[in-house]
Amino acid sequence: MINGVEMNIKLCRVCKIFRPPRSCHCAICDNCVSRFDHHCPWIGQCIGLRNYRFYLTFIFSALIFFTYTFSFSCLRIHRKLLQTTMRFAMMLRNCPEMLALSIFSFAAIGFLGGLATFNVYLIATNQTAYENYRQQYVGRRNPYDKGIVGNVKEILLVPMPPANVDFRAEIAPGCSPH
Repeated sequence: MINGVEMNIKLCRVCKIFRPPRSCHCAICDNCVSRFDHHCPWIGQCIGLRNYRFYLTFIFSALIFFTYTFSFSCLRIHRKLLQTTMRFAMMLRNCPEMLALSIFSFAAIGFLGGLATFNVYLIATNQTAYENYRQQYVGRRNPYDKGIVGNVKEILLVPMPPANVDFRAEIAPGCSPH
């Protein structure tokens, strides 16, 4: 029971463990992931409880980088046009990389801006992308929602929990992974 809402604990048939609420087995990584958000093909790993804030840092830093790149490439194009008597078509022939860079940066800003906005919404409602996709809280209360300020604190400001796996442990003789 979480905040008055009864939650089911599920058995993972692959890992053969009882999964805590909000965890899911990723078929690509072949692991159960706590607070599973999604498997990100761009960075090649699952986004979950222990790396979500790093994922957000990646998104927002990329958004800042492409905004910077777009701004200065547009500024350079503008200066080039004012500096010479070149027309836009002539400048395009002489400096196509500046225009290509500004177009690519503009497209990246659009995609990353949408992704950042969606993740801000997920944080404000304390949902994962997986829960949102499955529409798990449509028509019923989200038991994890603590209000916007409480959700931001829980997701971004709480100390990171320790790993459930001791990656430095020695393997006992006779144990096989499968």
